[in-house]
Amino acid sequence: MSDEEPVTRTRLPRPTASPEGPEQRRNPVLSAIGVVVVVAVVIGSLLFAADRSDDGKDDDSKATGNSSQSTETSPAAPPLSSARVPERVDAGVPVGYPQTGEGAQSAAANFVVAYGSYRMFQAAPRAAIIGAITDPTVRDGLLARADQVFRSQTSTFGLQADGTAPKGLTFVCRAVPMGTKSTAHTATSATVEVWSVGVVGLAGGGSVKPVSEAWNTTTMRLNWVNGDWKMVEFSQKEGPTPVSGLQVPSGAADIAKADGEFGELRYAR
Repeated sequence: MSDEEPVTRTRLPRPTASPEGPEQRRNPVLSAIGVVVVVAVVIGSLLFAADRSDDGKDDDSKATGNSSQSTETSPAAPPLSSARVPERVDAGVPVGYPQTGEGAQSAAANFVVAYGSYRMFQAAPRAAIIGAITDPTVRDGLLARADQVFRSQTSTFGLQADGTAPKGLTFVCRAVPMGTKSTAHTATSATVEVWSVGVVGLAGGGSVKPVSEAWNTTTMRLNWVNGDWKMVEFSQKEGPTPVSGLQVPSGAADIAKADGEFGELRYAR
């Protein structure tokens, strides 16, 4: 009998190629993410979240004559599965997910990225994003609310009426999922929580809204509609928020440069 011990391996989420349902909105007061950062709360009022399935299992074998399978996984960091990644992109958002808990989590995470982006402040991209991520049965109502919220936030962030930055300034608005958790899942519906950090603000000389960060958790409900996961409702709350201040803030020019050089991440479980 082999005395080898099973080995458990944990793998982190990997980026893929290439970021309201019912009236559950939170206070859109975050100064930077409302997705999102201030925009997580601002946009957070309209953000959603991604979740992770907690039933994943990973097979791992030791490099010896005999191999042993491990069925133990860390509840805080489930291993990745071999589930396929999104099949295509619609309005800049990855779509086409497998009908699994992991597929729902990937959808929620990518939807948070899309909803927390600067594009939501512009009318045409906003309508396209909402059309790509929502269940048709709630689409019109969500778009009407999104139009109202984002239009009202253009002046808050010092943007022009069309949602673009004034000349000489760069509008930075991103949401980055930190993790997902699946709280419910069936073949046709799923509820996912997404913990994310967002950054939002104007970078450049004379900015009255410098780029800052915000943390939030989005709870999103998804339905399986026409062969894909679509968002039907979400709610959002602030935190968990870590202590900041470990690093000296970069200048506005460095922030604007990074925003232009680094593309948004896309997530798949």
